[in-house]
Amino acid sequence: MTILVAYDGSEQSEYALEMATAAFPDEQLCLAHVVEPTANYGEAGGFSATLYRQEFDSAEKMLQEVAEDLPDGQSATTVVRYGRPVHELLSIAEDEDAEHIVIGSHGRDGAKRLLLGSVAETVARRSPVPVTVVRNQPTATSPERVVVPFDDSDPARAALSFAAEQYPDADMTALYAVYPPSEVTGAGEAALGDIEDWADQLEEHTETVLGHAASAVDRKITTDTVSGNPADAIVEYADDHADHIVMGSHGRDGLSRLIMGSVAETVVRRAPTSVTVVRGQSEE
Repeated sequence: MTILVAYDGSEQSEYALEMATAAFPDEQLCLAHVVEPTANYGEAGGFSATLYRQEFDSAEKMLQEVAEDLPDGQSATTVVRYGRPVHELLSIAEDEDAEHIVIGSHGRDGAKRLLLGSVAETVARRSPVPVTVVRNQPTATSPERVVVPFDDSDPARAALSFAAEQYPDADMTALYAVYPPSEVTGAGEAALGDIEDWADQLEEHTETVLGHAASAVDRKITTDTVSGNPADAIVEYADDHADHIVMGSHGRDGLSRLIMGSVAETVVRRAPTSVTVVRGQSEE
């Protein structure tokens, strides 16, 4: 199993590396750095080949030093690419057959920064393999409290299974965000009637969803509910109840479902803790 770690020398990428070595001590790491195109208007055409050669050499040296300083028993390959960070990181993951990507939520400041929040969010949304976006420095080898937003969709089930397997010793909570689905929202009396019907069936529906969560994995979990805008409610809940969030994402499809790509992306951006996004089957 290969774990891709996006690394640019920033504090956040150091946190990502720490988490990767703690969570996957027996796996092969691939340390990846992307040199972004940067305009240099003092050069013909606005770009300097010499500058990029220097950037490449510096990045290769940095990654090699990091690889040599890994804990005993853990090995790593290094890859430096030139281009757009999101595209290249996903391309590296495919080329290296990576089964998990670990990336910091932010990177270096200034013109040379790599791991912007938007990069981490977009990688998490587009990647076909799980992506962990690391928010803070790990304080333990494994999180103690894992929250899994659950709506009984395939991606949510995939996230629950992943969390149960990856964090067997953690206290795990399946969290259902109660919010009217798109088919019962709209304008006028018809929409109001739909919402009233939905509210009347809500208790039974919630019990069904959380019952499916409890029976979906072969281990003890707790269940809980929150109300309101899903992303806001999940982030607020995690502030008091989670060391780590594992959530499913439909990516660009399945817009009628709850755990949409946009919800996962917002949680990645705003969560107080690290987030792992697991891709499930897209639904039309």
